[in-house]
Amino acid sequence: MKHIRWYRWVLIGMLSMAAGPAFPQAIQPLRYIYLSFDDGPLEGSENIDSVVLAEKLNISVFLVGEHAVRSRQLGLYYKMYEQNPFVESYNHSFTHAHDRYRAFYSNPRQVVADIEMNEQVLKLRYRIVRLPGRNMWRVGNRKRDDLASGSVAADMLAQKGFRLYGWDIEWAHHPKDGSPVQSADEMAREIETRLEQGKTFTRDHIVVLIHDEMFRKKWEQSALKQLIDKLRSKPNYRFAHIRNYP
Repeated sequence: MKHIRWYRWVLIGMLSMAAGPAFPQAIQPLRYIYLSFDDGPLEGSENIDSVVLAEKLNISVFLVGEHAVRSRQLGLYYKMYEQNPFVESYNHSFTHAHDRYRAFYSNPRQVVADIEMNEQVLKLRYRIVRLPGRNMWRVGNRKRDDLASGSVAADMLAQKGFRLYGWDIEWAHHPKDGSPVQSADEMAREIETRLEQGKTFTRDHIVVLIHDEMFRKKWEQSALKQLIDKLRSKPNYRFAHIRNYP
């Protein structure tokens, strides 16, 4: 009889263990997010700077030299970026093509000279470039172009040792006032979906394009904080500088 009771207790224990998770939860792959901000320094750069400093969050800024030397205020914003340990500054050309992209890229040597001038004026430490008005990549032996115009200049820059980065997804903004189009919730979902589907230049790595002018107002600054909070809620997400992109 004692043997029967003992067997029943062993059986109950085994069933209780089986009722729990039979296998540990699948380990989520680490996924890297590169928040990149274009066209600074501009009004709005100071709000980006304060958010990332408070959040201790790594971001990348692609700077335009003409903006940095345009006024004393914009020069101060450039210095704020330079003094922020969580910000790395990269090259977005000196003139931003004066927004006349077709003419700019019709002379590839001019493009290279413009990039090199920006490197010298801003004393940029890293040979990392985003071409104005173009989503072009030159990373190692991998390349991607969005348009034929600019491809020759991109190749020339790569031959000179520059790495060129485009973007996988953009937080769009209204052209009239610069305000964000997508909400922080929408943007977080778009980033998560793109990573889940593997629709990025490198799997498990996503470069997000944002513009400094989007954060000129307090509510816009709050939207940036909300996006950061939502992405940080994912334990397998990491924020990195583009310099560390594989």
